[in-house]
Amino acid sequence: MNQKLLETCKENIRQKEKWEDHLKRAKDYLREEQAKIIQLKNQLRKEQLDVERLEGLSFSNLFYTITGQKLEKMEKEQQEAAAAQLKYEEAKETAADLEREIEEIKQKLTNLGDPIKKYEQLMHEKEKQLQSSNSKLTVEIDELSEEEANKKLILNELKEAISAGNQASSALSIAISSLNSAKGWSTWDLFGGGMVSTAIKHSKINDAKSDIHHAQRKLRHFEEEMKDVQKFASYSIHIGDMLTFADYFFDGFIVDWMVHGKINDSLKQTEKMKYKVDQAIDSLIEFQTEIQTEKEQIKQQRIRLIEEA
Repeated sequence: MNQKLLETCKENIRQKEKWEDHLKRAKDYLREEQAKIIQLKNQLRKEQLDVERLEGLSFSNLFYTITGQKLEKMEKEQQEAAAAQLKYEEAKETAADLEREIEEIKQKLTNLGDPIKKYEQLMHEKEKQLQSSNSKLTVEIDELSEEEANKKLILNELKEAISAGNQASSALSIAISSLNSAKGWSTWDLFGGGMVSTAIKHSKINDAKSDIHHAQRKLRHFEEEMKDVQKFASYSIHIGDMLTFADYFFDGFIVDWMVHGKINDSLKQTEKMKYKVDQAIDSLIEFQTEIQTEKEQIKQQRIRLIEEA
């Protein structure tokens, strides 16, 4: 019996379970985003109508003109409309991401075929071999090989989770850089930087919007990988707020997106999330070292049995 072939088969079964879980969650997330899109589209329509009413020759238009509050009110309505528009666009982009991911996962599952059937065939052959050899030493070595293979599977999950965490951390660093840039130009704008600084600040805010969306996608992937670690290794790390990170960004930032303080708030929130992600990565690396040590001990024990036979 080729032990490597059996290990490969077990790895394929793990991959199948993993991608089936990912597919189910991606479909759930997609349904949530599609419901959100409908809700935000209705909200956007309402906010746009509010702006149009103020711009039209209505009683409220006359009232705000007379009281001298029209400009202030218009800014508020326009900000709310901008917030609704950006949150609507973010939900559509997220739904598009999920649709692409669902198709990619389906393809991965197709490529794996039916590893469970292959595993059952190999195990049947192995069982017959062990029965025929009737050797206690053979059974002990086989059990140690099984333990070692299981540790290897856990290490693969940890490697994938750490990689996803590093990508999320990197994406958050880029978002922090964009927000710092927007903050810098916002400070200049506060001191009368003029139309040029205002235009650049708008550009930097748009960069931050794109970077936050990218970071949110990477955070979702990181959470998926950590769920895999929890399933296959019974090891849980809770960060929280990862799937709602972008929602906070748009609620707390875009509602009044030209205000310097709001940019600063979003920057602090992004830095806080990066700190949590980095802490989680450190914990995963520590656990990885522990499992690697256990795997090596099992390997040495197996080698000793073979040498002393």
